[in-house]
Amino acid sequence: MPAGRYTVLDGSGRPVGTEAFRCAPGPAGWRYFADIETSVPESHREVVDFVVDAAWRPVRLRIETGSHSLEVLAEGDRLAGTLDGEPVEVSFGPDVELDYLSPCFNAVTAVRLGRTAEIDVVYLRPVTCEPVMVRQRYERHGEEEVDTPVGRFHGTRWQYTALTTGWSRPLWVAGDVVVAYEDLFELAEYDPGRAGPFPLG
Repeated sequence: MPAGRYTVLDGSGRPVGTEAFRCAPGPAGWRYFADIETSVPESHREVVDFVVDAAWRPVRLRIETGSHSLEVLAEGDRLAGTLDGEPVEVSFGPDVELDYLSPCFNAVTAVRLGRTAEIDVVYLRPVTCEPVMVRQRYERHGEEEVDTPVGRFHGTRWQYTALTTGWSRPLWVAGDVVVAYEDLFELAEYDPGRAGPFPLG
């Protein structure tokens, strides 16, 4: 069970919080759980609990941000559940991804895609969890080594681009862990457990 802590950055490299996480195979496929503390847009704590199936498709997601609460299940062509206690339903499907401001969503999308692609994404706005449909591009650059504060990893380099804004940064995925994400997430602590990606040397 890989576990660790990211330093959360503001998109330009300035530290704004932390994300303590653990992830592991589970009954459905794979599960990621995180406790987040961030000062953006104001100081608050969050919980992200994300489950995907064996094909890395979303099954269940829970996000608690203190002021807002989201729980949804993927049911065929829709995401359905509650947002702040009120029913919420969003069109979904096998060619649509799910995203929020946590590196687990990038890991799931990258592992499932395995190739360069432009995709439709249900993006949950930070804190409010309001769903909006956006377009993103994941460009796979192949295998390479990357230095992090907790060691050097062998991983797959991707270039993420938010097509609606043009914001773009490289990220590296090793196994089921984002080990580096320029200007957004930096590994500060890491324990690979028995099955996680191990630092080199």
